[in-house]
Formats: sequence, C-alpha cells, structure tokens
Amino acid sequence: MEQQEHIQKLADEYYEEGRARFFDHKLEEAAMLVQNALHLYKKCDDMLKYATALNMLGVIYGATGNETMAVDYLVEGLECAIDYQLNNITTLFYNNIGSRYQELGEHEKAIDYFLKSARELQNPTCIKEERHRSWALITYLNLAVSYYELNLYELSYKYLEQAERQLDEEVEEMYYYTVLIFKCRLLWQMGKGDYVYEYMEDLLASGEKDSNASDYLNDMKDLCQLFRDMKEYEYWKQTISAVETYTIDQKTVFFQLFLTELWMDYYQTVGNEERYVELCVAHADLYKRQKAIDAKDRATAIDIKIQLREKEAERKRVETMSVTDALTGLGNRYSLEREAVHIIRDAGSERITVGVLDIDCFKQLNDTYGHIQGDRCLKVVADILKEAVMDCGHVYRFGGDEFVMLFPAGMENRIEEIAEAILQKIAEAGIANEHSVVQPNLTISQGYACFVPEGTESGARLIEHADKALYYVKRNSRNAYYIIRE
Repeated sequence: MEQQEHIQKLADEYYEEGRARFFDHKLEEAAMLVQNALHLYKKCDDMLKYATALNMLGVIYGATGNETMAVDYLVEGLECAIDYQLNNITTLFYNNIGSRYQELGEHEKAIDYFLKSARELQNPTCIKEERHRSWALITYLNLAVSYYELNLYELSYKYLEQAERQLDEEVEEMYYYTVLIFKCRLLWQMGKGDYVYEYMEDLLASGEKDSNASDYLNDMKDLCQLFRDMKEYEYWKQTISAVETYTIDQKTVFFQLFLTELWMDYYQTVGNEERYVELCVAHADLYKRQKAIDAKDRATAIDIKIQLREKEAERKRVETMSVTDALTGLGNRYSLEREAVHIIRDAGSERITVGVLDIDCFKQLNDTYGHIQGDRCLKVVADILKEAVMDCGHVYRFGGDEFVMLFPAGMENRIEEIAEAILQKIAEAGIANEHSVVQPNLTISQGYACFVPEGTESGARLIEHADKALYYVKRNSRNAYYIIRE
C-alpha cells in the first residue's frame, strides 16, 4: 500500500510539472514528463488520471504539430474513458478530436465532435468538475470558429456569446486573447470594425502575453489574418516579430516553418518580391526537413504500436497460461475459483450443480503403461469431458486424475444425460487398464451435487458437496455416477 501511494504521488508530480512546462511553452519537456506520469498511472491502475494524461499528451503533440501522435493519444483516451465510464472527462476527448479536424479544415466533422462535447457537458458528473467552465468555453468557442469558417456568421456569434458567458477571473486569464482575437475577426466580417479598433492595444499585446500554449499558433495566425483583412500592415509585421521571439525559444523545425509561412504571406502581400523569393527557398529546405521528421515520427508511432500489441499478446498468453492446465488445456484451480464467483452470483436462490470425477485405478494404469501413456489418457478424458459440457457448463482439471465440473443454475435436469454420455464415451475410447479392479479398460467415477450455493462459498468449498456423491460411487461399484439433490 505504501509503495502504491509513493507511485501515485510521483505520477502526480510528473503530471503537474509537465502541465506547467506546457503552459511555459516548453513542449518537448512537457511531453516527456506527462509520458512518465502516464506509465505510472497505469501501473497503479488509476484509469481516470491515466485517461487525463492521454488527453494532455494529445494536446501537447497537437501543439507541436505531430498530428499522428496527437490523434493516437486522443483516440486511446476516448476509448479508455468510454470503457471505464469516465463520464466526467469524455467531453475533453470529443473536443480535442474535433480540434484536430478543425486544424485540417474539416469543419463539418469537427462540429459533430464539438456538439458531442456540448452534450457531455450536460452530464451531472461533468457539471461537478472544477474545470467545467473552461471546458464549456473551449467547446462553444470551437463551435463558433467552425461555423465562422463555414461563413455562418450569425450562428458563429451565437456560440461565441455562450463561450463568453463561461468567462470568470480564472478562465479569462487563460483564454482572454483567444476569445478576443476570434471575436474581432468575426465582428470585422460582420461589419463592426469600431469594436475591433477599440481593442487594438490588447490585440497588439497578445503576441507576447497570450499564455494559451495549445492555441497560441492558431491565435497568431488568426490575428495576422485579421490585420491583413484590415490592411493594417505595420500591426501585422509587429505580430509576426512577436511570434518570431516565441519560435526561437521552441527550437523546432515545425515552428520555424510556421514562422516562415507567416513572413512569406506578409512579404507577398506588401509586394516585396525579393524577400518573398528568399523565404520560398528557406521554406523549401524547412519543408524537406519537416517531412523527414514526420516520417521518423510515423515510423516511431508504428514501432510503438507494434511493441504495445506484442506486449498485449504476451500478456494475454501469460494470463491464459495462468488459468489453464498445461497438459489438458482445461481450466485449472485458479480458473475454477474465478468462475465460481460469477456462477454463485448469478444463481441467486436457484440451484447450481457441481461434479467431481475421478479416473478409476489410474495408479495401476501409470504403473503398467508408464507416465507418457498416463498423460495421453488424461488428455483423452479431458476432451471427452469438454465435449460433454460444451454448451452448458465448465470443466477443470483439479489435480492428478481428478476433474471438476461446474454448471450454472438451470442445468440440473441435464446432469443425468451428461453423466451417461461420459460413461459411454469413456467406454468407446477403449483405453486399456488391464490391472484395474473394475474392468480391463479405463473407467471413471462421477459424483454430482445440485444445491443452492451460499454467497461466500469458494470453489474448493463447492467441491465438498459433490465429494459426498463421488465417495458413494467409489465405495460401491465405481464406473458409475450418483447425484445428490440438496
């Protein structure tokens, strides 16, 4: 327990530090720290925080331009949230997946996800979340942006108003410039330029003060577009210069490429052909480098997926081995204990049936023909038992030459038929056992008990009911079956 708490505490520290680095625009460091948190959350089985870390990684990789990794983490996070019914955070994934479509200009697909996010915001568990207001603001603002890009300005303004209603002191500090820039763009298109000029000072300051790391590049791109539409070329140039300071700190080809595209658009618009051509050459080189990085990222993503699948296949193989008898392929004692819990729970006040079966004179068979033949015999018997209960129960090798059968409620009337079929199939197998005290071929004794189980009974305790019936058969004739109904 103490070690578990230590792992949880360490994971939380990694996550919070990674989140802080993200908002300081130190994106690579942020990704490494949150990745550490992710592995530790999975180790201590905290699926809520695990899913939250997946979402954070999706946002971080989206901010660095690595769409492949971003989408992989977001889709995995959404699946995790749905599988574990983490209804309080599904809105995050719908919103962020929609944002990836929005980045690609697929606004109708983006709107579908944003509307799903808006519906999830009404979920009572989501409403109780401390971050509900900021999630709502982002969702409504994203809807406003996508409707704007589809030239549906009135509908866009409706969602912008819903977004603004979510603003409070804490939320406004983070998203003030994002909301302001978009609002100015929208109002400019709607012919309300007076509002835009009223906030010109704040717009110019946004290049240095915008702390919304996940949307910073989009905010600056939108602001440049606004100044271009307004023909305010000097303000446009000031904004790109502010972005240049930001991109120098990032030290990645992706950000250099983004900056170069801003300058290219500017110099082409103002008619500086010489500078524009120089930037085109630089852009071609950067684009080539970015393509190489993207290819490497995709290869890494493929490697990671393959490794994860191999690990998952190995985990399933080990899990199967842990509940399966290696010789016969039947369930083992652990499997019996695990499945007995479900059968007892589902039975309620109805009878279940437990059978205990024992090969007659198996020691004599081993002594006469050797252990290899003994193992073959066990496999044949296991296959016969498995076929006999295929559609109505479970069979386990309990140890040595002893087998256990477990039937859920409602199967009581079929037990006699199954027991008869087993006797017949064993006889038809014709396995020699010449020193048996029963007959010179292999035989089997069967004991069954039909009873209402107690809720706390273990698999081993259930067997005690049927052991009485098996003892009766062994004491009398063997090569037979006996059923007790309690």
